[in-house]
Amino acid sequence: MEKTEKSTFKKLSGIDISSRTEKKGQHDYLSWANAWSIVKFHYPDALRKVYESDIGLNFFSDGSTAYVKVGVEINGLEHIDYLPVMDFRNKSITVDKITSMDVNNAIQRSTTKAIAMHGLGIKLWIGEDLVKRADARTQPKYVISKNK
Repeated sequence: MEKTEKSTFKKLSGIDISSRTEKKGQHDYLSWANAWSIVKFHYPDALRKVYESDIGLNFFSDGSTAYVKVGVEINGLEHIDYLPVMDFRNKSITVDKITSMDVNNAIQRSTTKAIAMHGLGIKLWIGEDLVKRADARTQPKYVISKNK
């Protein structure tokens, strides 16, 4: 399994997606349809699973906001992504304002991120979790401690 996982990641991360990306604001964006079509071309047995809550909804809630859970399985390995239900500015939407289209969009974005964990388009997310510090005097300093 480990050899298959490495070869799958190596193959998918090596695919040039530049002709399939679009701009969304300042960021490059790979649509779920492009990501899924590439994956299915290379791995026809790939599967996607949209997880449902205990009451059968295709999203989960903390009572204030919501998120979706999507898994993509390739060669027997499933990667799962959790993604907040967000508006066009990537801000969480409160539960009372969520529409079925908002949930659908979150599922498709989450599908693309789960695919990226298998390698395809992962470069689009490199650095997304880093805080850009415009002014070091007003931003907190992050210290990595070796003590546990």
